Amino acid sequence: MNSSVTGCKRIHSIEVEQLQDSEEVQHSFLLIKGRLEPKCSAAKQLKATLELRDESLEQLTQLSSAGEFKLLFDLHKGERERQEEPAVTSRACLLQLRSCSGSRLIRFTYKPRSSPYRVQPLYIVCQDEKEEEQEQEQEKEKNARSDHSARCSLIDLNLRLVQCIYAHKLHAAGFANRTFTLNGPCRLFRSQLTTEETLAKTEDELWQHFAGEILSCAQWGQQLHLKFVAFVACTRYDGAAVAASGDLSYANIRRHLRGHAALGGGGLALFGSAHFYSWPRAFAEIGDCVRSAERVDVARLPDESNYRRTYGGVYASTLGAVCHELGHCFDLGHTLNGVMGQGFDYLNRVLTVDQVTEHLPQRIVDQSYSSATLPAAGAAAGTNTRSRLTQLKLKQPSSQLLDNYHGQRRNDSFYFARNCAVILAHHRWLSPNPPSATETAAAIHLSKASREIVSSTPLRLVELRCNLNSLVAHYEELCAGDKQQQEHRFQLPASLWHLLAEQRTHYVFVLTASGDTKRLACDDAEAEAEAEADSH
Repeated sequence: MNSSVTGCKRIHSIEVEQLQDSEEVQHSFLLIKGRLEPKCSAAKQLKATLELRDESLEQLTQLSSAGEFKLLFDLHKGERERQEEPAVTSRACLLQLRSCSGSRLIRFTYKPRSSPYRVQPLYIVCQDEKEEEQEQEQEKEKNARSDHSARCSLIDLNLRLVQCIYAHKLHAAGFANRTFTLNGPCRLFRSQLTTEETLAKTEDELWQHFAGEILSCAQWGQQLHLKFVAFVACTRYDGAAVAASGDLSYANIRRHLRGHAALGGGGLALFGSAHFYSWPRAFAEIGDCVRSAERVDVARLPDESNYRRTYGGVYASTLGAVCHELGHCFDLGHTLNGVMGQGFDYLNRVLTVDQVTEHLPQRIVDQSYSSATLPAAGAAAGTNTRSRLTQLKLKQPSSQLLDNYHGQRRNDSFYFARNCAVILAHHRWLSPNPPSATETAAAIHLSKASREIVSSTPLRLVELRCNLNSLVAHYEELCAGDKQQQEHRFQLPASLWHLLAEQRTHYVFVLTASGDTKRLACDDAEAEAEAEADSH
């Protein structure tokens, strides 16, 4: 492509968000967002050339009507993608962008992220499943390989994209180089359940059982610095029954999925595998999968697209759900909008430009209870409730449509709310400088006498969350940058104390500057007071 456009005599520049000269990139997928300034009616494309070691990668992408563009590069190109421990070495990279008379040269360094706190992908197979299983009907349509290795590769690829999206969205919130570290390639985990037993369990029961198995196994059980994202291999969908019923609603499709889950909390995010038909199996397929308008035949394939009924919609909603449930593992509550609220369906908008505004049914926060959680170092104590988004409203008020338009133009509708971004930025699993594994966790308690939260280390953020669904009702962000302003105590306003102590409909979530988190309720405070009285 010639970088100039015949007849255009304007001087253009190429503006790039986030990636700056001399910056260090720590995740293997590089997402670049920018625009040609000023807008050029003659320029339709942008050429990008990435010099990566002794290899040169080129992309030609379309400019949107506003002159915007997005690029996605694989910085692992040419390396072994499934190695156990990738060498943490820096590599100099050179990115050149050209469109019309505009040109931009960015030099940056790629250094794979290293942290003791990591996320391990697992592919769960039942004890009676064979290594080479008969392919399900839904995947025959896509002519996909049925072996476990191919599934694990698919999981690895898409979790690297999730890792990139976390970094991209936290950078947009003002926190650079924040994302999670993958422990290594996806591993096969053989459950003691049979396929029949797995298909008979509810998603809550599946989460409980697999969390217990992981916790008790010799390979993973004692690694407290790992969180797990796992996919159930034997998920089944009875599309014939759905078609026969004539009920193509979201709720009915979910009723006919067995061995399926979409739950996250503590140390485990658990999912089914029924929607892999819409997921890319290679880096080159990502763009096509995101934009796919192919219609979903619900008589054969389960639709999880929030009624878009397209393969691209299914991919956006299901990978968005992975982002959402992983957020719960990183101690995030629910918000009204964004990734932890209504916005995770819009993951497609993170990777594309010039899409029409989408008006999707709103999701309703539902709840589920568990008697045990998979613990992990630094996790919020006493978190026995996992919330999820399972129901859908079928209508939106007309006033919401304009809000959707502005929200999707401004921030893709896929973003972490400010309180969520602060938690992630300081969380042990995402912080660029996590505390050492031997460092003592902060002592945090609720004082009923003074109505204060008291911590041995400086406080960073305090949230009031609803008991029923962990929806954040209020939050206070505390300054931790200036030592003179560091606060070890926070007094709850009377209105919040009323909800916490008198109505007891809410609990407090606390984040310290060192990344420690804790859930506090008045019952906890009373128990601590009784224990202290007994000790005297």
